[in-house]
Amino acid sequence: MLTAYIFCLAVGGGFLALSFFGDFLEGDVDIDADVDVDADMDALAHGGGIAQLFSLRAAINALFGFGAAGSLLHLVWGGGQPILTAAIAGGTGVASGALISTVFGYLKRTESGALRGEQSFVGLTGEVSLEIAPGSRGSVTVRRGDRRVRIRAQVADTYHAAEALSAGHPVVVVEMRDGIASVTPVGPKLLEE
Repeated sequence: MLTAYIFCLAVGGGFLALSFFGDFLEGDVDIDADVDVDADMDALAHGGGIAQLFSLRAAINALFGFGAAGSLLHLVWGGGQPILTAAIAGGTGVASGALISTVFGYLKRTESGALRGEQSFVGLTGEVSLEIAPGSRGSVTVRRGDRRVRIRAQVADTYHAAEALSAGHPVVVVEMRDGIASVTPVGPKLLEE
C-alpha cells in the first residue's frame, strides 16, 4: 500500500508544483474545470457519480492529501495499521479535495481574487512621471489603495494645450483605453481632497 501512497503523493504533488511554478514562470497552465453544483447534485440524485462534485483541481488536491497522509502514517506506524492508515488517508484526501473545491467555488462566486479592470483608474489623481507632449505618450504614476502604479498616458482629447506636461505635474485620469490613460492637468486643490 505504501507504493500507492507514494504514487499519489508524487502525481498530486507534481501537478500542484506545476500549477504553482507555472504562475511564476509565466506559463499558461490551468488545471481547473468549471463545475455546476446544482447540475451535479441532480446527477447524483439520478445515479451520477461522486466524481462529478470535484473539479480537476480538487481531485489533484485530494490525490495529494491521500498520498501525503498515507505515506506519513505508514512511516509513523511502520506499516502496522494498514486499514486505519487507508481510512485516515482516504478521509484526509476527500476532506482536502472538498475544502479546495469549496474555497475556489466561493472565490469564483464572489470574484474575490479578480483583478480590477483598467476602468478602475478613471478618476484617480497622480503625477506625470515621463513627460507627455501633445500628440505623443508618456507615463503617469497614480495611487490606487496603498500601491503606486505607473501607467502609459497621453493628453486627453478634451484638453487642448500647446505645451507638454512635464514630470511632476499633477494630473487626473479621465479615460482608459487599451491600457493607456487619457489625462488632464489639475490644480493642487483637487490633489489635497
